[in-house]
Amino acid sequence: MLSRPLASRKWTILNYMTGALRVWTSVFLFSAGVWAQTPGGGATLNGTVMDPSGAAVAGAKVTAVNPATGITRATETTDAGLYDFPNLPVGTYDLTVEKQGFKLLKRTGVALSVGAVATLDATLELGATQETVSVTAEVPIVETTRSSTSTTVNEHAVASLPVNGRNFIDFTTLTPGVVKDLVRSGDISFAGQRGTSNTLTVDGAESNNVFFGQATGRTGFRPYAFSQDAVQEFQVNTGEYPAEIGRAGGGAINVITKSGTNDFHGSAFEFYRDKGMNANSFINNRNGTKKQAYHFNQFGGTVGGPIKKDKLFFFGSYDGQRNTSNQIITPVIQPTGAALAALQQFLLPYPLGLNNNVGLVKVDWNISDNDRLSVRYNISRYNGVNFESNSPNSAREHTGNNQVNTDNIAASYNRLIGTNKVLDARFNFVKDNEPGLANATGPEVVITNGVTFGKNNFSPRFTNGRTYQPVTTLSWVAGRHSIKFGYDFAFQRVDNFFPGLFAGQYVFPTYDAYLNKTPSSFSQAFSGSSGSTAPPISHPNSNELAFFAQDAWRVTEKLTLNYGLRYDHFSYTQPGNIITVPFGGSSLTNHFPTDSADIGPRIGYAYRVFNSDKVVVRGGYGIYYSRTPGLLTSADILNNGIDVRNFTLTSNLPVYPSILSAAPTGGGAVPNINVIDQNFKSPRTQQYSTQVESALGHDFAVTIGYLGVNAVHLTRTRDVNLFPEVLTNGFICPSPAPCTAATAGVIPMQFYRHPGTGAPARVNTSYGRISLFESGANSIYNGGFIQLRKRFSGGIQVLTSYTWSRVIDSAPDATSVVPNNGGDDTKVAQDTLHPNLERARGITDITNRFLFSGVWDINYGRKAASAFWRQLGSDWQLSTISQVQSGRPLSISVTGDPNNDGNLNSDRPPYVGRNTYTGPNLMTVDLRLMRTISFRERLHLDLIGEAFNLTNRSNFGSSTGVSTGTFGIQTNLYTYSNFIFTPASNFGARLGNYDPGVGSRVLQLAAKVTF
Repeated sequence: MLSRPLASRKWTILNYMTGALRVWTSVFLFSAGVWAQTPGGGATLNGTVMDPSGAAVAGAKVTAVNPATGITRATETTDAGLYDFPNLPVGTYDLTVEKQGFKLLKRTGVALSVGAVATLDATLELGATQETVSVTAEVPIVETTRSSTSTTVNEHAVASLPVNGRNFIDFTTLTPGVVKDLVRSGDISFAGQRGTSNTLTVDGAESNNVFFGQATGRTGFRPYAFSQDAVQEFQVNTGEYPAEIGRAGGGAINVITKSGTNDFHGSAFEFYRDKGMNANSFINNRNGTKKQAYHFNQFGGTVGGPIKKDKLFFFGSYDGQRNTSNQIITPVIQPTGAALAALQQFLLPYPLGLNNNVGLVKVDWNISDNDRLSVRYNISRYNGVNFESNSPNSAREHTGNNQVNTDNIAASYNRLIGTNKVLDARFNFVKDNEPGLANATGPEVVITNGVTFGKNNFSPRFTNGRTYQPVTTLSWVAGRHSIKFGYDFAFQRVDNFFPGLFAGQYVFPTYDAYLNKTPSSFSQAFSGSSGSTAPPISHPNSNELAFFAQDAWRVTEKLTLNYGLRYDHFSYTQPGNIITVPFGGSSLTNHFPTDSADIGPRIGYAYRVFNSDKVVVRGGYGIYYSRTPGLLTSADILNNGIDVRNFTLTSNLPVYPSILSAAPTGGGAVPNINVIDQNFKSPRTQQYSTQVESALGHDFAVTIGYLGVNAVHLTRTRDVNLFPEVLTNGFICPSPAPCTAATAGVIPMQFYRHPGTGAPARVNTSYGRISLFESGANSIYNGGFIQLRKRFSGGIQVLTSYTWSRVIDSAPDATSVVPNNGGDDTKVAQDTLHPNLERARGITDITNRFLFSGVWDINYGRKAASAFWRQLGSDWQLSTISQVQSGRPLSISVTGDPNNDGNLNSDRPPYVGRNTYTGPNLMTVDLRLMRTISFRERLHLDLIGEAFNLTNRSNFGSSTGVSTGTFGIQTNLYTYSNFIFTPASNFGARLGNYDPGVGSRVLQLAAKVTF
């Protein structure tokens, strides 16, 4: 059934849910379970109950109560004396243990964070049950049964640390092995993997935009989709996470939002910035440019409390942002003379705006001691003014507004069955509509290393997606085993309108070529065999079915084994047309292959050294599978030579600015097409780690660890319609001087030049580029880290780490889908017939990275005798996030097309490998100072001052473009034309800072009222 095209299937979502119910019934009858981590947004509390001699106590009643919400859970110890509370909502609990013949033991203040695996053993004293032994208990700082690699960012950190733009996703970089993935702005790289390999869950429900391979609302690339003030805390899993978590070969981020309690509480806040408070950028100072318009305002509030005490609670939040700035145009090569006069209108700065409205409503209902229901609705409405295609070389008319309209509904039902079984059923619905507008009607003009104007080649557009996700798990504690079985289904339905190149694109190699109206190429797309100029709409739907089973086995009091198995099945919409494209074999464009062998075993261990809570050795191994983004499957569906025909002409070009009214014929006018490798497989990573964690006193813990990731079957795009001959009689000239036998040499690179016409030699003359989507790339990550944690006590909390790592890959990328698009073409191999020659340092390779975050509550004045000093020395808070990291690898590039494969953005100088140049390092200090003024016991005013990049260090972005270099560092070493390599005059020049707050100092003021 799943192998057939979706258009022919009769199943509906209701059918799938009915099938899911049958699966759950089977699970209920034959199995049960719980693992260490809890993607449902909760925590695990377990332990062993013993008598004074150390023998296990079976049948003891253990009860956990959350006084703030009235949540009550009760269980009995197994024959091995083990108790286990899976999927407890995050909070602080009181734990009681009672057994006939022993005194009742009560432990209060047991704080559980998201994803925690807290082990709290209990020793009962002989006596009557009427006697009570009551102690204040704190969960050991070392989790002695967890085997995975993870970091928790707790509620105090989320509320107190300075974050530029208040985007909670940025907290993930506090974790060893996690850095920004600058290939696509906003993406996060886990252990060297690309941003498309991650998954985000919020309250146990996926919050992913499957089409773009990013978080819902494209968080990071766009502003936040969940308010920071609505986020309670989250856990960042970087390796060996359990079988319950899947569809990710990189990282898994597990977030929980706040809930109401028995006390009414809330807040109102306002954050403010303006250009008068900021430093000017290095680039502006160098160019004598004044500070550009910049204004930032963020405001909102929260409220929560009981509808019925201990039973029914509500929480709501609103967050708005209004952010205006200017885009400065600074192309790699500035026009002069006549070109400057002709292009002056395209060099003017233009306004940018980020307007965002985010709201959340959440209701939690304790139906009974055995039943709990939680429903959360989150809405995001974003409008980015001129953010559709802005950059330092993109004129105002080349961009447009873009929008994100997201609705996210998640419901979770939790039922306790008997004393040792827990049923967790969840349903998630996400609607994510993302239209993009255009400021012009076309055609697009690309001047190599210069300014780009006209209508950008992909707008106006829209991508409207809906996700339906039913999840059911059943947990069962038996003996020394905590077992969990379940399924996780996700069904995506997408409408995608993407008019790539339909308005035409002219490429001019120089400013003079533009003045003379002599373009080097012209590209235009047409729809259908009739050659319509109206782009079609694709439906890159997908069905994702997953089944898993896992077990946490307390082999002994020292050793815990966590193991499991997951099966993923990814099924994609099949293209509707049949066409065979031979290129030394054959490939079909009417079949997207399904990889049915995605079986992922997981195994981990945690060993308590000295049988104490002080030292644990943990590690593990697992196999993980990632999604394929819908933008790639959509490109395969449409650009097949029938639905969409994409032409690139190097002769018989229309006269600029005209475009073709019908598809060209004859004279070498052939379309570019996309095809899928019939051996395509899901991206697969093997994750393995080992680490030692030791408590240092009561509140400190240090971890020394190693994390390795070996990834294969990674997606990439390459043009396979080229002859592999080497031009043996070619030559290069090292300077613009006339070429002579003395100065010439044999060309030391692969060339694809037709000996007669000079055009790229195509194997299949019916087509131009045949872009093959294949799974042949790979990567490997090795990282060692040391992390120090101090949980909040004595007014201080610290999380700091140093990571040494190495990333080697063969340039994987699942987002290069539009030929002749400069950004996509930079991701293609230089030698596209031998793509593994690209193996080198990965773009996310950062050798050294140090990070420090800390919160310091300053209340030392409270003991002062003078009222003045008591006031002055109390109720202050100082917090910081500081980072230092090595420079990113860059590729030295050549303008032009020396290997003559038709790609102007992928070539490097002869003998120069990929990513052999290292950009500048990065250092930032973000600081926050807050003073709290109390009006009465629960009414406070916080006055906040924040500085991002406090030292005003000029940090420069690392160019990800091969020939443009406009993101920070000029990487273009030569300009190539007619076998002559002309040295560039500004190689290595700083062209652009990172955004304000990283590239230059930004100050922010805020006020927040809490009650």
